Amino acid sequence: MYCIRLIILFLLSVSLSFAQDAQICHIANTGFFVSNGESSVLMDALYADGMDGDPVASGVVNSNMENAKGRFSNVDLIFASHIHEDHMKAKPILRHLRANDNAKAILPAQAAIFMRAAGIGNENERIHYADLKPGEVRALDGYDMPVTLYGLSHGAGNEDITNIGIKIEVNGKTIMHVGDMYGPQAGFGPQNKITVDYLMIPFWYLYRPERVEYIQSIFNVQNIIPMHFALDSSEWMQSMGGLKSVKERTYSSTDNIITLDQEMMCIPIK
Repeated sequence: MYCIRLIILFLLSVSLSFAQDAQICHIANTGFFVSNGESSVLMDALYADGMDGDPVASGVVNSNMENAKGRFSNVDLIFASHIHEDHMKAKPILRHLRANDNAKAILPAQAAIFMRAAGIGNENERIHYADLKPGEVRALDGYDMPVTLYGLSHGAGNEDITNIGIKIEVNGKTIMHVGDMYGPQAGFGPQNKITVDYLMIPFWYLYRPERVEYIQSIFNVQNIIPMHFALDSSEWMQSMGGLKSVKERTYSSTDNIITLDQEMMCIPIK
């Protein structure tokens, strides 16, 4: 009986340890690292030098991500929402897949041509190429964390770009990354809201009151993590009054905002 109690206490301590290690960490721009303490997911993070005007991870963090070292040694899943180079590049993703035999990837179907051009071989068997139209929802099996994909519009002028949102479950909490979701979203609304505990969403939905109202009409969300701030030096940020002004308006837009915008800055999932 005494041994059984010891075993139960040990299992509880391990479970609590994993729960305490469950966290969301910011990489750069729209890149995030989500861990349940045992395995982890990289979301829109493997894009190396990205695109002009957008933040990128430091050389050390990029090297560790691509080579599956340090905190990135237990990545189970690599996710990219769409093919723009500030969200994914084929060679960094391929490097991680070659360094980490346990990693799988979910990429938009449009990424297949880029992965072939990068020289992918047997690693292709570990990639799920998703092709969802706006409004489509698809649950996937075979991953350490439950995964649901959402077809989300990239907005007017980008209708030819497939943009996928991902929702995963970590220790009973849901975390969703919507990529470059922009404009009205077919299939979702007051009668069909998406429920999520932590939502990573582009800042442009938050710095104007009418856009906040729209987000509240399609999501039941506990915590919002704004993302996709460009560099202050970019023309885009300057056209909106500069990065400081944009962040001030974004972070004050609603009372459930979480500030998570520095490299490897983390919050516990609770």
